[in-house]
Amino acid sequence: MLNISYNISSRLQDHLGRIEDLRRQILLTPIPPAKELRLRWEAVFNRIYYSLKLAGNSLKKGDMLKLLSEVTHKQANSDQKAVLKYKEALDYISQNWQGSQSPVDARTIIELHKIIGNGKLRAPQSGLQYLLDYLQTKEENPIVQAAIIIIEMEKMQLFTEHNNLIARLTADLFLCKYGYDFKGFLAYEATWMEDTNAFRESHERALNAIGLTLWLEYFAESIIGQLEEIVQSIKKPKSGTVNLRESFWQLNERQKSILSFLDQPQTTITNRQIQKRYKVPQITASRDLARLTSLGCLFSHGKGRSVYYTKI
Repeated sequence: MLNISYNISSRLQDHLGRIEDLRRQILLTPIPPAKELRLRWEAVFNRIYYSLKLAGNSLKKGDMLKLLSEVTHKQANSDQKAVLKYKEALDYISQNWQGSQSPVDARTIIELHKIIGNGKLRAPQSGLQYLLDYLQTKEENPIVQAAIIIIEMEKMQLFTEHNNLIARLTADLFLCKYGYDFKGFLAYEATWMEDTNAFRESHERALNAIGLTLWLEYFAESIIGQLEEIVQSIKKPKSGTVNLRESFWQLNERQKSILSFLDQPQTTITNRQIQKRYKVPQITASRDLARLTSLGCLFSHGKGRSVYYTKI
């Protein structure tokens, strides 16, 4: 039985109103494709870095940046594997839940947890399903839903490991599903890391209290801080939070052609098709696909010889 208590206080109402104003600005402002790609990639990096940092990952920012911006990864250690798995989980959410009309069920969250680790479900699946049903029948603001998910899933300690990570990923799934990932530019964990004492105080208070109103206010305020930074980044001619060489963002003519080919609805492409279409060897096609996937331009589907790619 859930014991969730909160009020939509006047302060929270003001925060949610401000979020809607900023959301409209972000969604209605024309953004050049190259800049949109950069902002989205940097947001994904920040979500991974700060979320794992809060969970105790020891990998330095520069090392994580190198790991995610390289085409190949060999002999990854445990912290590096955690980064790659978290990236895979975020890709899964973006690929499968952006604007989805399907209800979120417990099986989805269990599958998402399998991506990031080997932990097992140690509580009845029905408890998780009850929480998801509760949130999806109340028709609450997605920001409020995400904030509640983070705390309630951590309280439940459903899995033998990664409970804080799966709680945040589930919140991300809800935000993505209802269009509150703000074009994929949101990385609210970055705001938490700006003042870790304030975050930990708010987080611990919420975990130990029945009433979640203060936590909802804090979470919404964190979102506002992020959205204001996003709006400023969109307006600036050149801006970025991640220090990558400029060549990282540049594509050759063949890679641009691959993306143009995939603009057609329901179109997919394979390594073999690239070899045949552009008369290049297998290794060149593999590098092109790995580069476009690393940049966040393509999704990969399947494994081994059956793998194919679609445009994001």
